[in-house]
Amino acid sequence: MPSYSHSKLATFQQCRQKYKFRYVDEIPTPIRSIELHLGTTVHSALEHLYACSGQGQLFSSDDFLAYFQQKWDEGFSPELRIVRSGTTAQTYLDMGRKMLAAYYQTFHPFTQSATLEMEEKFQFPISEQHEIRGIIDRLSRNKNGTLEIHDYKTSRRLPNPAQVNNDVQLALYEIAIRHRWPETGNISLIWHYLAFNKEIKITKTAHQLETVKRNALGLIQRIEATTSFPVNVTPLCDWCEYKEICPAMKKK
Repeated sequence: MPSYSHSKLATFQQCRQKYKFRYVDEIPTPIRSIELHLGTTVHSALEHLYACSGQGQLFSSDDFLAYFQQKWDEGFSPELRIVRSGTTAQTYLDMGRKMLAAYYQTFHPFTQSATLEMEEKFQFPISEQHEIRGIIDRLSRNKNGTLEIHDYKTSRRLPNPAQVNNDVQLALYEIAIRHRWPETGNISLIWHYLAFNKEIKITKTAHQLETVKRNALGLIQRIEATTSFPVNVTPLCDWCEYKEICPAMKKK
């Protein structure tokens, strides 16, 4: 059964050539970005934090940041691409430390909700012929019984209200949870924009979820009917991991 993720669907919408490189030709990414390294390391630190707190092992802010530093060092390479002018690897390391220190101070002792799963993989059939898969950063249950789907962002930009309301990623995650547990009641979708120490929370109606599901299936059908994969040149091309082999970038 063909499998799709939010990232796979979003890549097709962003640039069909990039989609072809990654999902049709299956070309390994030639280079990793410093932003990807930051995001991966921050997620690893938060996963460790909640895994330990769930076992009653609450550690200090200094220990938390030391773990982040350890994971940063393990995954760091001088070959990481840094695009943004005026920044260095140290800039991103400092940014990660600042994000996590603020998060720790805001949510300590991490009892707002009970963690059920961290970085849990899921998959569910979106049709008889297709499935959606993904990874939920954190799934928890708060004190009034509401399930919470948490997603941690290291982006330097905050979304506007329309972007939040039209988000597909966490809506697909909610559909996955409701497929697994059909009797589930209320679910909150929560984004943590760590660079701003800001939490954004929304809920979706059954009608909205059905619309997301229908639109995702329509996009999958478009993808499977596609035979042409043109480049979509945007300012984001400088961050693309396939920049060096992209025909549009070579011409540029």
